[in-house]
Amino acid sequence: MEVWGLTNEQVLNVFEYFTLGDDYLTQGVTQLFDAKKETTIDSTNTHRLRHNYTKSGLHIVETLVKYPNKHKDDGVLLVSTGHTEIFDRNTGLKKMSWETVDDPHRQFLMRNIHVYHQAGHEHLFFPNEVLMLRYFYHKVNAAFDEANVFIIDRGEKNEHALFDAPMPHAKFIDVVHADHLGERDDPKNPLWNNYYEYMLTHMDKPDRVIVATKGQRDDFLIDFPDRGDQIVTIPVGGVSDTPAAITPHQLEEPLKLISVQRLAPEKHVDEVIKAVVALHDAGTPVILDIYGQGVEKDKLAKIITDANADDYIVLKGNSNKLAEIYPQYDAYLSASYSEGFGLTYIEALNAALPIIAYKARFGAVDLVTDGVNGFLADFKRDDIDYNVQQLVDAVHKLLASDYTTLQRNTQKTVVDYQNHVIAKKWEDLLHAL
Repeated sequence: MEVWGLTNEQVLNVFEYFTLGDDYLTQGVTQLFDAKKETTIDSTNTHRLRHNYTKSGLHIVETLVKYPNKHKDDGVLLVSTGHTEIFDRNTGLKKMSWETVDDPHRQFLMRNIHVYHQAGHEHLFFPNEVLMLRYFYHKVNAAFDEANVFIIDRGEKNEHALFDAPMPHAKFIDVVHADHLGERDDPKNPLWNNYYEYMLTHMDKPDRVIVATKGQRDDFLIDFPDRGDQIVTIPVGGVSDTPAAITPHQLEEPLKLISVQRLAPEKHVDEVIKAVVALHDAGTPVILDIYGQGVEKDKLAKIITDANADDYIVLKGNSNKLAEIYPQYDAYLSASYSEGFGLTYIEALNAALPIIAYKARFGAVDLVTDGVNGFLADFKRDDIDYNVQQLVDAVHKLLASDYTTLQRNTQKTVVDYQNHVIAKKWEDLLHAL
């Protein structure tokens, strides 16, 4: 909120609403407290209670439980929240309570939600989170009795809550960030992306569906050819209206590569590392810095160490100064098999870095023109050795290119992604609704 300049009355939270009352919808948080956290630990050194006192005036008490892992027979005991209560720090009254159930299929779910001391001393009961959210959204819609637009950024619970009961004056937008299919060209994986499956099987519900690239819109229309007016292309992120001045430079040894992403399996950072190791071992002076954090960090660190590459490949962790960091490198290297958009691609292009990436839907093929502002490599989902060689070949194309011309082309290709262009697209969409 501080970064975006949002005030209390501009942001609504379902738990704050049930705790602070109806006036909260239009007035926001009117009294701020000091935030603090406390944990109760018993004589066996086990965490039993967790207290979270929020700035907005909520006192959240979580009762912790220990039980066998029902999702994996590994003999490990899990510790998680079994019961939660919320008290109003202004009055001391208990305002909410619910159980957390570890479902064998869907894992942690809110169940048996009680809401106390509402307007008129109402005691509300919701058997599940969807019904609680539906009640909340209808209250929000009634409080702002006008043409309201609800933008859903993932979340099947929110779609259920909003779509399944008539809501006067309301319009709904669903935002899609990734390929809506497992992989269209792979006969084994023609399935809907599970994040969007509910929306994709209820396309009559949202008034608009936002995708990030023209390529993805075209792909949507293969499956929904009669919904051209419903599916709208708006980039998920953009660049400054005044790009930073970049000083062109020639390639020098060593070649300096950067890769930025979550260190997650679907990003295939191991293939980036293996490609750079292959380049180095074949005599190409090269360094690679990898920015990001994630579950694959230890695995990737081992790959680097096993390849004796610690002196030229470094895991740099997270950074909030990437705009200053990108210009220190010569090119951006990615091995993702699928990118709905590719925010880091556009950041790198804006910093005059050519992109080397797989010819993957949708961000890479929309943002990168082979030989103009980067190089696109073929890939196979079941052949890592082939993929690594393709990345190596793409880097050799970079080394043999007119690098100065590549640099000049990079910022030209992101003009349509400047902030004012994207803001205008959103403005036109909202006014149309």
